Amino acid sequence: MVSSASRFLWLGNHRALDFLNTEPVQRGGRVDLLPDLRSLVGWSEEAGFLDRAAAAGVLERWEGSSEGARAVEQAHELRAALRALIERPRERGASGQGALDALNRALRLDAGYTEVVRARGGFVRRVHVRIDEPAQLLRPIAEAAAGLLCDVDPGLVKRCGNPDCVLYFHDTSKNHARRWCSMDLCGNRMKVAAHYHRHRGD
Repeated sequence: MVSSASRFLWLGNHRALDFLNTEPVQRGGRVDLLPDLRSLVGWSEEAGFLDRAAAAGVLERWEGSSEGARAVEQAHELRAALRALIERPRERGASGQGALDALNRALRLDAGYTEVVRARGGFVRRVHVRIDEPAQLLRPIAEAAAGLLCDVDPGLVKRCGNPDCVLYFHDTSKNHARRWCSMDLCGNRMKVAAHYHRHRGD
């Protein structure tokens, strides 16, 4: 469950899970943190997928347009597909294939190029973004999702232990014992609730 003071949640230890977590539960209902193009661009900038100049350019060209609105719809479709692929990874049939197709459509979007540059005695990737249509915002998100599905142990992709929470995280803790999206949001609340019920029973 998300605090209303939070704009975006960065609890997933993986950008694909952070994207999935843009639909948390608040006061018993789902809340969409990406309702429009401005929020999608803002999330992409905070995630490191867009620089400030590119983000401003996207908003100047497409905010309030039908193309921008369609890109937001496609982002929601990609988020739903990612949720299905994580929650039901073995699902075949039309539903499972539909989720995979949505991811692959986003992966086929051309949104620039990547080069390798020297940094701190080693090498790093530098992504050069070229946005000719707002749907291309989804390409780096889809790349992150592909990395999650293909390269991360699915046993370490966990849902928060709070049954009222829908947030996911990549468990990188030493003993893989992480249970909560965060101690502040759910861990302490669940511990306090458990303590209350134990003593009430006494």
